Amino acid sequence: MKRMTAGASIAALVALAACGAGQPAPSPSPSGLGAELKAMELDMNSMKEANAAADDVIRASGDCEAARPLIAAANARLNEVERKLQTATGKQTLEAMRKKVRDVAESCP
Repeated sequence: MKRMTAGASIAALVALAACGAGQPAPSPSPSGLGAELKAMELDMNSMKEANAAADDVIRASGDCEAARPLIAAANARLNEVERKLQTATGKQTLEAMRKKVRDVAESCP
């Protein structure tokens, strides 16, 4: 009888484990260092968009006719990205990009 009881217990444990195997335990929301790293990662992804827009303006800075329409588009993109930023570093970097776009705008009135 002891073998059957032990075997039944093992079978029950295996069945219970199999039922829960398809549903992973929810991961806790990041906090502390994990939250900071996640914010930095999100900012880096957002900054790729901002950088692309600013780069277009900077590349065209030698030709004001080509640069003018890019300036408005870049400023709109920078405004959009600014709403997504979560870190002070990301905001500082965005301001540096804004300055470069503003410099081209001032040199191409």
